[in-house]
Amino acid sequence: MIYCTNCGAPCPDDAKFCGKCGHALSGGAAPGDISRQAPSTAEENQSAGAEQTLWEGRPSDLGDQIRTGLLLNNVRYTITSQRLIVTTGLIGKKSEELELVRVKDITLEKTAMDRMMGVGTITVHSSDPTTPTVLLEDVRDAEKVKDLLRGAVRAEKERSGTRYREDL
Repeated sequence: MIYCTNCGAPCPDDAKFCGKCGHALSGGAAPGDISRQAPSTAEENQSAGAEQTLWEGRPSDLGDQIRTGLLLNNVRYTITSQRLIVTTGLIGKKSEELELVRVKDITLEKTAMDRMMGVGTITVHSSDPTTPTVLLEDVRDAEKVKDLLRGAVRAEKERSGTRYREDL
């Protein structure tokens, strides 16, 4: 049994590369023979700039059923590491996208009925001239979703080096 000089993992005597980190072991192939692998974890993908879906949801059907007696939910909300996407339409589809770096403020509203049903409405205010506000209505666990969105906005602004400045 030999041990990797890079990570210390045990390796079989006849191994040319470490099974844990891929480092060339003594007597193995030259370092140029090792090809770099694509990032494999979510954190590595995030640091490499790859967009990831953080949350997907729909408005709660319960409120619609109470109001109209119908079950026609044609809205889908998606929060990624870089965008907020609202897709609407039953037959024809429309997607409205908002870059997270353009988000200025996030508010959460819960009426008495919303609190009883466990939902809330999240309002996203942005600096985007075509989409100054985006409503995410009847969202289940709205506080958790708002906090997730807030964290994603902060992470994306930090990643892109965007600073918010308020003119007084």
